[in-house]
Amino acid sequence: MKLVDAIPLLLSGGSLIVAITGLVLTYRRSGQAVRESQKAAASALWSGVQQAVQQFIGFDPSTEPVGGRLANFRIATIALVDELDDWKGLDTWLETERNLGTVLARQVMEAAQPGDSVDERLANLDPYQRWAQVLSQNLRYFRAVGFDADKAQELQASAESQARAIYEKHGWEPPPTTIPGVKTLR
Repeated sequence: MKLVDAIPLLLSGGSLIVAITGLVLTYRRSGQAVRESQKAAASALWSGVQQAVQQFIGFDPSTEPVGGRLANFRIATIALVDELDDWKGLDTWLETERNLGTVLARQVMEAAQPGDSVDERLANLDPYQRWAQVLSQNLRYFRAVGFDADKAQELQASAESQARAIYEKHGWEPPPTTIPGVKTLR
C-alpha cells in the first residue's frame, strides 16, 4: 500500500477517534447536566419546606388562623418526600411533626386570654416557637448530611410522645389515626 493510498484511511481513522471522543465527552456532560438539574430540583423542594417552616416562626396561632400554614407545610413536605423516595421514614416523621405543630398551636390558642401580659403571651407561645425552630434545624441537618432513618425514627417518637403528653395534660382526646373502611395502598 502506498502512502497516498493510506492517507484517506488514516484520516478516516482519525475522524473516527475524534467522533468517539466527542461522543464520550457529550455523554459525560449530559450526565453532569442531569445531576445538576436533579440537584437544583431537590434544592428548590428543600427551600419550599424551609419556607413553610419559617412561616411558623414568629407566628402566634392565637391571633391568626394556623390552618393555611399547616397546609403549606404538608404540601411542601409531600413534594420533598416524593422526590426523595429512598429516604424511608421521612414521610412519617414529617407528618408526626406536623401533627405536633397542630397540637402546640391548639395549646397556644386555648391558653390565650384577652388580658394576658406580654410575658404571659410569650410563655404560652414558647413551646410552639421552639418546635418550629428545632424542626428547621433538623431539616437543615438532614439536608446537609443526608438522611438517617434511625435519627428520623427518634425524632418521630419524640414528637409523638410530646403530642401525647399535651393531649393528656389538657384532657383532650387525640384525633383518630384511621377511619373505618378507609385505608391507604401501602
